[in-house]
Amino acid sequence: MAGYGSLVWVGQALGPQVGAITDELIRVTEQMIPLTDVAADLVDMRAASIAENVAAVQYVLANNIDPATVAPPAGAAAYAQRLARRGVPLTILLRAYGLGQYRILDAAISLILAIPGPEQPVRIAELLRFAGAYLDRLNSSMGRIYEAERDRWLSSRQAARQQWIARLLDTDDVDLAAAQKALDYRLDRTHVAAEIWATVTGADAVRALEQARQALSAAMRTGGTELVAASGDRAMCLWFPVDKACAVEELNEHVAGLPVRVALGSAGEGLAGFRGSARSAARAKALAVSAGDRAPVVIDYDRVAPFALLSAEPGELADLVHRVLGPLARDGAKLELLRDTLEVFLAEGGSYSRTARVLDVHRNTVQYRIQQITGRYGTAVDTDTFELRFALGICRWHRQVLTSAM
Repeated sequence: MAGYGSLVWVGQALGPQVGAITDELIRVTEQMIPLTDVAADLVDMRAASIAENVAAVQYVLANNIDPATVAPPAGAAAYAQRLARRGVPLTILLRAYGLGQYRILDAAISLILAIPGPEQPVRIAELLRFAGAYLDRLNSSMGRIYEAERDRWLSSRQAARQQWIARLLDTDDVDLAAAQKALDYRLDRTHVAAEIWATVTGADAVRALEQARQALSAAMRTGGTELVAASGDRAMCLWFPVDKACAVEELNEHVAGLPVRVALGSAGEGLAGFRGSARSAARAKALAVSAGDRAPVVIDYDRVAPFALLSAEPGELADLVHRVLGPLARDGAKLELLRDTLEVFLAEGGSYSRTARVLDVHRNTVQYRIQQITGRYGTAVDTDTFELRFALGICRWHRQVLTSAM
């Protein structure tokens, strides 16, 4: 046991002053930490916590109890838990304990100074050691209580939010007013859903997702706070309340350099739009995953919808691609280069010069590649252009249809 026996008489002498010290400390705390920083309905609970803590310090001193063994009073612990559930910062609680320590030390030192003698400096030093040990024990204990309750509350709150979101997405009979209140998100507006997933892991993934969320929120110019739903350690789904959809090129600029990928759903109004945008964002994400590294950082469902809707029958997709492209529908860097050239060539109306400008190569290079496509691989480029472009798009987005090069 720590030796604070010489302070027993100080604790005993503080006994008659406990009421006055408590009243003064309640008044000072209200002045230094206004109730607007906490919550007006907690005034009685805070006063009870202060009274319990003052009484506990006096009791520990008067009975020579080792401060390292002291547990926080029950009322004080309950008050800390309530603050955690309200989202009040822990610093406000610890600041109040600092004020309490100052007031009790002032009263105790006054008692020591009232008795002249050579022992005064020693007793004051011992009192300061006691106060430091007691406050360290109290702060660490209250910090653990606060953080445990905050984590439990946040986990419970997040679980409740996830349940409400699941109901909105999957249940027809859902209380919209209750859902909006629980989620703090209005449903009678236009929504754009987004799937964000990180390409890194651990703390880097958490940081990247948050940076991407902030960037997208700024770019979207939302009409309110977005709704966030976690979908794993490395992914999240969001709904943005928008008046006008943002251009994909602008979104690309905002997330450039971040280790994330983004899939946007179609804009939609009301509950139906909330659901539809989430479905289309999920389809766009699945398409981006299928395309692998060739997919852009930000993929917009509206721009790739025909290919995003083709995932149900992969066998039929492969049959179509190989029927139209033949040996050109194989995996490999060279064949991929030829398919990319052919896509641009068809988009530019069969113009060698415009294709060369888009690809930033010489016109003769384009002619050589097209000759290879038509001669070596037997793909005609002047008939049934829609079917040909469609097959090339499938190769780009559904890479599982490609066979290994011979």
